[in-house]
Amino acid sequence: MTDNSNTSSHIERAKHHASELAEQAQDTLQTEVRARAEEAQAQAAGEAAAVARAADAAASELPEGSLQAEAAQQLAQGLEQFADKVRTADLDKVLRDTSDFARRNPMLFLGGAALLGFAATRFLKATASDGNYNPAQEDDYSGDPWGGYDADSAMIGEAGRGNVPGTTRRVS
Repeated sequence: MTDNSNTSSHIERAKHHASELAEQAQDTLQTEVRARAEEAQAQAAGEAAAVARAADAAASELPEGSLQAEAAQQLAQGLEQFADKVRTADLDKVLRDTSDFARRNPMLFLGGAALLGFAATRFLKATASDGNYNPAQEDDYSGDPWGGYDADSAMIGEAGRGNVPGTTRRVS
């Protein structure tokens, strides 16, 4: 019987140790997530402020009092306010609000997340500097069966023979 009670105490100690390790891992993960979220928050605020400065600079280049200058100035002010809100936002509240919204509207949340993902990917691809850019590759149509087709030239060629799309050709 001693063997059975000894085995039980080993199992209990192992369970307790596993529980402590799980708590430590959860604490570490929460700390890391919070640090990354704070970093993203600061970066988003900085990006919004940079765009606000660019809009303000654009407004100063436009004729004073013009509709475009006023629109650019309003955009700059709105972006600066947004940057301030992002910079001072309570991260826990934002996460709670996001979580509540996701529970109430799961499909809308997933759709929005997918759209943001596509937009972010497109933005990153557009802003990535590729050192391997070769302008001669723009005319390489080997992978695109329609790449070498020029619709304007085809229309001119067809029109020259009397075969204009959308018209009927008489056969005599």
